[in-house]
Amino acid sequence: MSVSIIDGTIEEAVPGRKAMSVRLFKSIVFRLADGSTKTVLKPVVHSEVAGQIQPGTSGRFYLFAAIDHRGLHGLRDDKGHALMHFPRNNEVATLVSALLMGLWVGVALVFRGGIPILPGLVLLLSVPAFFLYRNTRIEAERQFASDNQPVSPAAAAPEPVVGA
Repeated sequence: MSVSIIDGTIEEAVPGRKAMSVRLFKSIVFRLADGSTKTVLKPVVHSEVAGQIQPGTSGRFYLFAAIDHRGLHGLRDDKGHALMHFPRNNEVATLVSALLMGLWVGVALVFRGGIPILPGLVLLLSVPAFFLYRNTRIEAERQFASDNQPVSPAAAAPEPVVGA
């Protein structure tokens, strides 16, 4: 899938619901250095990173886009703190689904001589989905590890508007 970076300041973070080890936000609005804004709708954030998603936080924010959702997987703030946790809920769910459906299909083949339609379809979908989620996580981890330069406060903070 894809990863990206936003350098800026969180202007607004509207929290949504919590689920297991993730926090779903309704939206996060970033103020960029050029004064424009970028809004990320319905991002998924690991609960360890979600605690740092507060209005006024400046720095570099690491985003990802997976098959069916997008989110924020890390940040390096202008104070020198770095935090990275990728939400793996869907990756684990597809792995468990593939294993259970594989077992079901295997047992059905041995005892009934055929493949049940629903478990067969779920198995066919869950295996590639697992690898797509896994590749997105690996790409996000590489992105964060390779970009280990601290963000200067001047680069992350928007410049004041003169004459306004």
